[in-house]
Amino acid sequence: MHQTLVSSEIATRRIEMLRSPEARFLVMLRLWPEGAEAQAQVWSGLCHDLGAGRARACLSAFEDLDRILRKSAWHMPRLGDPGDATLTPDEDALCRFLLVSLEAEREAALAEAMFLVRPDAILPVTLAASRVALPLLCVECRLRLEGARCRRIS
Repeated sequence: MHQTLVSSEIATRRIEMLRSPEARFLVMLRLWPEGAEAQAQVWSGLCHDLGAGRARACLSAFEDLDRILRKSAWHMPRLGDPGDATLTPDEDALCRFLLVSLEAEREAALAEAMFLVRPDAILPVTLAASRVALPLLCVECRLRLEGARCRRIS
């Protein structure tokens, strides 16, 4: 799933503009193809934030998403390097799709998926994306609640 970013491509958003589920997903996208050490880093971060069971489910869904993209994407997404501050257009589209698959109406997510994969993979890629996004969104919600609780206490 990893291809080198062509310097003439225009990045769409910067990492600091992403919601936390998108940012975590971007880290996963960029690190996963880098090999075992990077994959262990992804796993460790997920376990810390989600616990082992939810981390395993999230990572399983991510691997399903990766497999579907490898098999059925119109083109392989171009990914930036792990340290890049800006997103490639493909990364931006995948991050937006991840949240749409979870938060928007199903029809909107399926419509977005048509731009990513062949017709036979639209439903599976949407399901996989929502299975990745849900635990990442839960982390965002938990952090927000903990922040609100800390503000009430102080």
